[in-house]
Amino acid sequence: MRVLVFKDRNNRVIRIVLDDEGTRATAFHHDQQIGELRLESDAHGNAASATLLDLNVEPAYRRSGIAHTLLAFGCREMGRPISVDPDTFPSSLAFETLCRHLILEGILVHI
Repeated sequence: MRVLVFKDRNNRVIRIVLDDEGTRATAFHHDQQIGELRLESDAHGNAASATLLDLNVEPAYRRSGIAHTLLAFGCREMGRPISVDPDTFPSSLAFETLCRHLILEGILVHI
């Protein structure tokens, strides 16, 4: 297990815990789980994908911040951008904006 501890823009301490297999990253604030990400690679290690399982944070801008941090962490851990299928985006303006920013930063790529 590996742990990354950082402070967000509002000076809240956030811990991200990566399991021993490197397939699940969980974010915590005050020992309360606030987000979880499942990481996957194809059999050849050429493609990486991620699934945001839970984002238990209000308001929406904090959810986007936690999602951004988890996906950036996952991208770094896997050593390559994470594939994303645009058809799977929820029809939320906040989520679409987050994905656009992550694509521009090189964290996500279209499949």
